[in-house]
Amino acid sequence: MAEAEGESLESWLNKATNPSNRQEDWEYIIGFCDQINKELEGPQIAVRLLAHKIQSPQEWEALQALTVLEACMKNCGRRFHNEVGKFRFLNELIKVVSPKYLGDRVSEKVKTKVIELLYSWTMALPEEAKIKDAYHMLKRQAFSQAAEKQKPR
Repeated sequence: MAEAEGESLESWLNKATNPSNRQEDWEYIIGFCDQINKELEGPQIAVRLLAHKIQSPQEWEALQALTVLEACMKNCGRRFHNEVGKFRFLNELIKVVSPKYLGDRVSEKVKTKVIELLYSWTMALPEEAKIKDAYHMLKRQAFSQAAEKQKPR
């Protein structure tokens, strides 16, 4: 059963992050969020799928995935926040920014968006200590200064 549900989430995400989309497709973004909330293991499956899309070599696909992630953080509640707040997922975001991993191959737009999201979550979700830890680690690496100059969205 979880297999079919995972495919359903994957289908929503593939449509929401399709590189041929000319603009963000909010019907599929919200559909993905709704599906997460319907499934018992929705948040766990979703963060795994999102991590893969965020690390896409195609900038537009990665940026759309970050928009989906941001929408999920706003619409999917505590269960989703808990999954994003785990080191397993946060490490996938760190890989996108850090030159030790994928950072040298990822566009500045994608890296900046990751940092902006982490910063906004440190403000909006102070109880998620690991998110704050991840942001501060990147800040110590001097990747995060630009995000602090901008207001959280």
